[in-house]
Amino acid sequence: MQWSRPRAAALAFVALIGALATAEIALRLVGLGDPILYDNRTSYGYRPLPGQTRRRLFGARVQVNELGVRGPDGPAGGLRLLFLGDSVTWGGSAVDEADLFTAVAADAVARRFPGRFPAVVPLDAGVNAWGPQNVVGLLEERGAFGSPLWVLTILDDDFRREKTRIGEVPYFNAPPATALEEILVLGAYKLLTAYKRPKPPDDLERLARDNLAACAAIFRLARAAGARLLVAWHPSAPALAGEPETYHARLAEEAAAAGVPVLDLREAYRGREKLYVDAIHLSVAGHHVAGAAIGARLSAMLAAE
Repeated sequence: MQWSRPRAAALAFVALIGALATAEIALRLVGLGDPILYDNRTSYGYRPLPGQTRRRLFGARVQVNELGVRGPDGPAGGLRLLFLGDSVTWGGSAVDEADLFTAVAADAVARRFPGRFPAVVPLDAGVNAWGPQNVVGLLEERGAFGSPLWVLTILDDDFRREKTRIGEVPYFNAPPATALEEILVLGAYKLLTAYKRPKPPDDLERLARDNLAACAAIFRLARAAGARLLVAWHPSAPALAGEPETYHARLAEEAAAAGVPVLDLREAYRGREKLYVDAIHLSVAGHHVAGAAIGARLSAMLAAE
């Protein structure tokens, strides 16, 4: 049986619409199509807009509270723990709120001091693709949200970053119309970054100096705010396997000069399996290991007061 060209074209169009609809439904079921939305600022680049709760990848709950940081709003009078950093701290869209190392650490502190605080509230101010210069911009612009105890989680890759801005990363100021639109944006970013090459050594050294200076500025801002600060060094998976870390020693020297303690998470990670989902980011199991180690160190700092 021969079909006329118009009929064949109509059937092809219907098949295409059906395939797109099926793809849209599948992506929605996975958790795409309703991403976290971000602002666009000169001082710190970008961060999540306040007051958002999403069910994202495979049902993981992502909550951004009224302060614009990930985590619960918490009751008045609670101990606020401010966590600063990049996507490792943010935790991604596949890790549920309760499994973030920020929440695990806060829970460890609450269990260590039952009744001492009305609540221990984790304020996860980590943002995807941020570097130390973004963190400085946030603290200078918005302060520490009333937190007396800060944790700066940092890794070698952070020292190779300039201040990141919206438009350089695949995040949304306005919601995409469909899940297909979101996956196309993510795919286009993946394709573009495949052509990216590292900066030359002189540029990397300049960036490292700028980011070490930004870390020193964070140390000063904590001191000026009367807050205690803990630096948590997060090794990459290759570093845990023995690959050299370029900036660890330089950061440790800067922190020692400022009297800021450094928790090297290599000790907590060593001998554990399935801690990472890629070279840098933590799995749920990794978040629990990191959170336990950070919570123990924060508890020791509070016990010494």
